[in-house]
Amino acid sequence: MVKYEEVEGRLICYFEGRMDTANSTKLEDEVFDHVLRKRIPTVFDLKEVNFVSSAFFRICIKAARATKEMKLTIINAAPFVKDGFKITGLDKIMDIQ
Repeated sequence: MVKYEEVEGRLICYFEGRMDTANSTKLEDEVFDHVLRKRIPTVFDLKEVNFVSSAFFRICIKAARATKEMKLTIINAAPFVKDGFKITGLDKIMDIQ
């Protein structure tokens, strides 16, 4: 579901599969713990994600608040996922690439 790697001073979180409510709820505390523990710029790689729910957006919001000055970056998101970030206005508080 999610793998973690530290690369060049950044925490990369590789998500895969459906980030629906059930899966996102299971991962929320784990992801947030990694982000808080590292306190370094964080990247969510969504290359292998084929669905996101509002529960996943909540994870992104919590991570963005925790990394504040260091900024949360979202990479490799499918077009429909990028649209979700824009529609909700989350592209204003995190870098969507």
